[in-house]
Amino acid sequence: MADIEVEEIVVVNDVSDGSSSGDGSGVGGGLLPEPIRGVQNCRVPPFVTKLYDLVSNKAIDSTISWVSNHNVAQMENQVSDGASSFAIWNKVDFVKNVLPLMSKSNNFDSFITQLNNYGFKKVSWDRQAYANEWFQEGKPHLLKHIKRRNKQIISDNDKLTYEIKNLKSESKEIDYELHAFKAHVDNTISNHQKILRSLAKVIKSTFDHHHEMNDNATQSLTLVGQQSHETSELCESGFVSRSEINLTEENTN
Repeated sequence: MADIEVEEIVVVNDVSDGSSSGDGSGVGGGLLPEPIRGVQNCRVPPFVTKLYDLVSNKAIDSTISWVSNHNVAQMENQVSDGASSFAIWNKVDFVKNVLPLMSKSNNFDSFITQLNNYGFKKVSWDRQAYANEWFQEGKPHLLKHIKRRNKQIISDNDKLTYEIKNLKSESKEIDYELHAFKAHVDNTISNHQKILRSLAKVIKSTFDHHHEMNDNATQSLTLVGQQSHETSELCESGFVSRSEINLTEENTN
């Protein structure tokens, strides 16, 4: 491997609002004016050099630091002796005290966008951990390979990602609406079936009641007819007997 010329360059914080100035105490004091060996500042974006400084600063390891033994893509034929990713352990403290050292804005989403612009990828789902194959502990000379992505490509990718998210969101909304509509239809059908069953019971009950009333009326009429017939027969029998008695009396006299 060819010898790499090492030049000591001091990276000075370019934030003009004085957020990085101080007496050296606390998170904001004297973090960025640390010398980085092997970095040619004209080739490395300020965002990358400042980030490298902060990640390497042992004084704020509880907020942001290197993460060792992480499986990320490595440069071909390059063996990494140090960590190849970093993590933000305390997001609140990072946004409040560390992020202002890198820019005038303390917007965390803008910081993540910058990471994406320079090719950093999130390597953990359970924490804020990021990696770039040229961003390695103890190897600042590799930082010159980190370049900002083409803005148009980023824009197209963002648009595509946005459209995909929109389509997924719309698909979920449609699925939800279809599920709700199906539930409404099923409920309506169920209610109609209950109404039809109730109506059928009422009709059957009414029919049975009328049928029973008709049967009772028929039985009553039959009974009345029988009684009338029996009464008529009795009357006729009584009349004959009375006539016979009268005839008998007349003959006797």
